[in-house]
Amino acid sequence: MTIKLAILGAGEIAEKHLNSLNEISDFKVNYICDIDLFKANKLARKCSESVAIDNIDIILNNKEVDIIDICMPPYLHFSTALKFLESGKHVICEKPISTSVEEAQELVEYSKKSKKNLYPVFQYRYGKNIKTLKYLINKNITGTPIAASSEVHWNRTKEYYDVSWRGTWEGEGGGVILSHAIHSHDLLSFIFGDIKSVSANLATLVNNIETEDSASITMTTESKALISSSITLGAANNTSRLKFIFSNITAESGDNPYAPGEGKWTFTSRDPVKQNELNEIINLYQKKITPDQDGFRSFFEEIANHLNGKKFNIIEAWEGLKSIELAAAIYYSSMSETKVFLPLDRSNLVYKDWRPK
Repeated sequence: MTIKLAILGAGEIAEKHLNSLNEISDFKVNYICDIDLFKANKLARKCSESVAIDNIDIILNNKEVDIIDICMPPYLHFSTALKFLESGKHVICEKPISTSVEEAQELVEYSKKSKKNLYPVFQYRYGKNIKTLKYLINKNITGTPIAASSEVHWNRTKEYYDVSWRGTWEGEGGGVILSHAIHSHDLLSFIFGDIKSVSANLATLVNNIETEDSASITMTTESKALISSSITLGAANNTSRLKFIFSNITAESGDNPYAPGEGKWTFTSRDPVKQNELNEIINLYQKKITPDQDGFRSFFEEIANHLNGKKFNIIEAWEGLKSIELAAAIYYSSMSETKVFLPLDRSNLVYKDWRPK
């Protein structure tokens, strides 16, 4: 069936979503909605079937729209997602799905109860090399996880924060932890397994903003593997790097800032005698993968497969919740100067609101 979709928001992320949706015949983008009608019209011109509007209620009351795609500022994610789930529509939501663990839990529980799907956006998972590494794990080739590292070293200047909601606790809900490194942190747990504990140091060192723009974090996983994460918005350029060390192989990314799963990765066997065999396995697998530069097309294709009853590889709603809970643990660790264990206790005040009082 054709899936009728509306995009809420008409900024840069919405444009990336639309570019991918235009390549997938399963979707028909009926509406582009933004309070700035000029922006909505500009984006709608990229899709001949789309109508630009500035009133969200038109979509809310349109029974023909099957699913909405939230590309709005973070402070609007929870209320908008809940409103549309309650109206009987499926929801795609850009990160973060909310700025509170309690709210994220509410979305997941309502999605399950109403049988309307909530799809968190973690397009990095569909990168060629992430898929390859997951394949090697599933084939028992990598061995056990030992240590991993993530670097998100980007350059964000004062001009970036000229947008009123950015850099504020009220508008963005957080800084680099919630808005910039959330994708890389998702990959760390996706590859190495659930995070068990967090020790974090956060600071505002680059721009005159409320939220953090730099961080140094150590984590342990359920399997006792060790992880380090280094984040800053004060770098000279934009680079992201990932390194995963297993007992049998080491996988290391390039420095693509916004699609770390793409580009040239190195997969090195700890036993040099097995390197050629490893190379051959990887080459054969990667020949089967359709190129996807930023992962968005694959993300939307899997949603279409899911809704149309085909074999699918979607990101579940609870995985979006897990990313919010990790963010809360990081904030709590930094504020309390303690190691924090996951899952969080629901009685902990940070479960409801991690913003400084």
